[in-house]
Amino acid sequence: MEENKNYTSYRYGDRLTPGKELKIEHSVSLSHADISLLIAMGASSVEAMRLNSIDGEQRAFDIVVAAANQWEQQAALTQTYERALEYLNTREVKHTGNQWKKKEGYRDGEGISNRVYKMSCRVWEDTKYDRKTDQHVTVAWYVSWDVYLNSPKGEYIKQIAGQRNKRYTDKAAAMKYLEGRKKAYSHLFTEISPPIPKEYENFFMVSGVLLPGYIVEGEEPRQKKQTVVELSTEKSAAVTKEGRNSVLEKLSAANDTSVESPKISGRKKEDISR
Repeated sequence: MEENKNYTSYRYGDRLTPGKELKIEHSVSLSHADISLLIAMGASSVEAMRLNSIDGEQRAFDIVVAAANQWEQQAALTQTYERALEYLNTREVKHTGNQWKKKEGYRDGEGISNRVYKMSCRVWEDTKYDRKTDQHVTVAWYVSWDVYLNSPKGEYIKQIAGQRNKRYTDKAAAMKYLEGRKKAYSHLFTEISPPIPKEYENFFMVSGVLLPGYIVEGEEPRQKKQTVVELSTEKSAAVTKEGRNSVLEKLSAANDTSVESPKISGRKKEDISR
């Protein structure tokens, strides 16, 4: 809220969220006004001045709308830059170079990975306490394994295969099963950056662009297109020129067609409009 000599203006949370939202909402409440001179002019004269004032409001409104249209174009450009930065700032995924390695935090776990796939497995021993021998005795072995995409977008967002806690009472049988699972998916771990199945390409794209160093199955390496920065620079120049000219033209037109308000009780025009 802002108080002036003759009116109070209310501003309801004017704000700018770059690239997303522009909000401007104002209202005016007249508090004090000396209308004695206007009364003496008669209804027809005052009505003409009122219509003139409404025209002035409309011109001001048109300027605000023109500025908002310019903001829309600029906001779209801001989002373009943000998407380009999201792509450029995407970190390279960590991987083991297709080598089986012990997994940190898991006593019996190990994993293998490259730029597209990762597989992990674990065999854990279940025991129970035997009162007769006063010892813990093994009762079973449980095998867990899984294969995920090693996506730069985050861990464990797309599982390809896996099984949890498959129970065995014979350790040799458990290990044989696990080795069979490793062999079954070993074809995924022959290249550091194997071709991505078409159905999974979105997991390796940012803002609709495939990340560098990746290829999609059945496709040739994608040709480098005009860069986002080049496109954005061209668009920025066009938006700035078009938008500013448009707003400046409206401002000029509004100033050229502005109408003097009458003096009221010796006050200047700016005192009345404040």
